[in-house]
Amino acid sequence: MVRKEHRVAGRTPDWFMSPTHPTGEPRLACGKEPGGYRLRFPGLADFRVDVRGREIACDAREGIPAATIRHLLLDHVIPRTLSLLGIDALHATAILTPHGACAFAGPSGAGKSTLAASFHLAGYPVLSDDCLVLQEGNDAILVTPAYPGVRLGDDAATALFGDRECALPVAHHGPKRRVLTESHHGEFSPERTGLARIYNLVDASDADEEFGAAVRIVEAIPGREAFMSLVESAYRLDVTDRGLLARQFEFFERVASLVPVRRIRIPDDYSALPLIRDAILADLRIVSASETGALELERGSDGAPMAPEREPTAP
Repeated sequence: MVRKEHRVAGRTPDWFMSPTHPTGEPRLACGKEPGGYRLRFPGLADFRVDVRGREIACDAREGIPAATIRHLLLDHVIPRTLSLLGIDALHATAILTPHGACAFAGPSGAGKSTLAASFHLAGYPVLSDDCLVLQEGNDAILVTPAYPGVRLGDDAATALFGDRECALPVAHHGPKRRVLTESHHGEFSPERTGLARIYNLVDASDADEEFGAAVRIVEAIPGREAFMSLVESAYRLDVTDRGLLARQFEFFERVASLVPVRRIRIPDDYSALPLIRDAILADLRIVSASETGALELERGSDGAPMAPEREPTAP
């Protein structure tokens, strides 16, 4: 249940986490207080979450638009609150392919939503953006779709969608726009589906001076590194709760054993998106990908990167 409340003076929370923006300004403060937790978005709103995670109260600053509060609730508060309910979620974006769902994980700004939007425009439905709920079932990991949309920066939204009316501001204080993907193809299924791959996105410039000669776009990740990357990408509200951490460690150990985790290098170039899509789809098709370790894309005679050959279609 979510309700509004007016600010009530009381004990200062015991703050235990304060993520910041790249500029160094505080983005969010999380702390414990009697009966639960408080999440503070400086200058915007405070959210109080009861200790069971079943009730959320919002105290917004005067004049803050409803769209901003909705964004904070849906995209920040609820993903963290899920851990109190025993629900595990990754800071990841997911799409649906004929080979199953695949997730794109990585820090904010890594390109998760941009890559998913690119897949959407190529005809692959988006399942979730930035919060991916996972559940184990029948020796597989299942993903639960969220709402049909992605949040993109102005440059990515313009590059991919132009000035279409489906791109709406996410919040009054930021440059991102929410693109309602359902409005394009009408394809969004609320049904859970199996997770085939998890791709950790890294900047290609971190390892390669150029997106060049033999570009190793998709790489296998060793088991322990894959496990730790999942733990680091997991949403959790109370980072001091050892019981919660132990449960998440156990769950993501199973995820790493059931779902191949890859590293994928993303150049800062929108024109490379089709090449990256082809590399991912090829990786999904290769049964022995875990043995080969990587998929390399080479340059053709004209110097342009070559996409892997597509599977021949049946006559």
